[in-house]
Formats: sequence, C-alpha cells, structure tokens
Amino acid sequence: HRPREALEHGVQEEGARGVEIAASKRARTAASVEAPDSEASIALCASVADAAAALADTDCIAALVRRPLGEDTQSGFAEYIESRPQWPNIDELHPLEATCDRVAVIDFSDVASDDTDPLEVARGYGRNLPPRGTAGKEASAKAAIAQVFKVLPESLRMVAAGDAISLLLALRAHTGRQQYILRMELVRGDTCQKWHCDQNICRSLVTYAGPGTITAREGGVQRAPNGCVDAVRDDAAVHISAGDFLIMKGGT
Repeated sequence: HRPREALEHGVQEEGARGVEIAASKRARTAASVEAPDSEASIALCASVADAAAALADTDCIAALVRRPLGEDTQSGFAEYIESRPQWPNIDELHPLEATCDRVAVIDFSDVASDDTDPLEVARGYGRNLPPRGTAGKEASAKAAIAQVFKVLPESLRMVAAGDAISLLLALRAHTGRQQYILRMELVRGDTCQKWHCDQNICRSLVTYAGPGTITAREGGVQRAPNGCVDAVRDDAAVHISAGDFLIMKGGT
C-alpha cells in the first residue's frame, strides 16, 4: 500500500526490470523474517550487497536491510515533501494521477567484469539524455543518475544518489543482469491499495518520506489458483520503514 505524500526510490531489473525509488507499497513478498529456514523467506541482511546475494537462494523471495535514516536526513526529506515540490513536466500529468516519477535506464552491457569504475563506462538513457545509438554522445550511468535526482536539494540528492549507486552495483554483481530501470517517485495519492504479486522479475525499494512499504510473509498469504493474492493475515505483514532497503523477487 502506498500512502499519500511520500518519496521513494527504486531499482528494477529490465527484462527482469530495474531499480526503483518510491514510497509505500503493498507488494507480494511471502516468508518470515524470523524464520529464514521456512519454505519461502524474507532474509534479514546487514548490507545491500548481502541482500542482493541472498536472492540466489531459491527459498528467498525478498531481502531486507534495516537502515533507519538519520534525524537530519529524515527531517530534510519530510520538509521537502511538505514544501509540495513541483517537478519539471509535472503539469503533463492528469490531475488524478497519484504519482510522478523521474526515470533512467542504466545499461552495463559494455562493462567488463573487472572494470574499476563501472558506472562511468555503463550507459544511461532517459529524459534530457542522448538516445541510444548516438555513438560518442551517450551519457554515462553516473550522468543519468545525477539527472534523475537533480530536482532534490543537494544534501538529499547525495543520500538518494548514493543509495541508488549501492543498489545498482550490488544487483549487477549478484544477479548477472545488465540493464536496470532507476526510478524516483513522488507519491501524491493512494496507489497500490491492494495486496498484489509484483510483476517485475526483481524490484528494490527505498522510501525516504512517508509510512514506508508493507510486504508479507508467504505463510500468511492466501492465493487464488492463478497465484494472485486473495488475502493476507494481519500478523503476516512486515513493515519496511523509511530508509530501509527492500529487494523483492517478482511474479514473472
């Protein structure tokens, strides 16, 4: 479930799809933080790298890193949301549109496995960036990341961009995927109000302002024959707070 007035960032694998930054969301994640040996588990990890590595376990459907935001950072993001920021091109949205976002595709396809600066070699594509195929003019992944977060005040931009870089590098190292979608999302209304099975191969979420993301242990999920979520017991819900990293396997 996504609440009103929130800011999040995420990464989703493309094809799998990429990395996403966003606000709160009820999404499919079945397992137990307390019982990692259960048939399907949410792994509680110490770092983003450990969380990405945990996905290789077939019984792990999600990985969680508890990382409370510092007081100054938390208040900074809250004040930013309270200021009701007007992002470029926001006037293109329908008045009832619940979210607006800034997106870039990050492509590591031409990066060698031993490259010391993969984000400088990787390419980035999106609004206000050169399109694919413009030889010699394509933007680096670093430039694309900077473009996504440029609307934030500098101190907040450094936090969100640093998180995105950590997620991208960890997922590339441990999933073998080469393309990701990086998304920063400003949630202005209620979206994803129902429990559902996520339709990305992999999605990571970090909330910066707002109640956070809600996911669930599989043992408390009631599914229809086609796998869709019918209901979730209240005691199966796991609350992902602002600042925490959540990486989920999806439904495809």
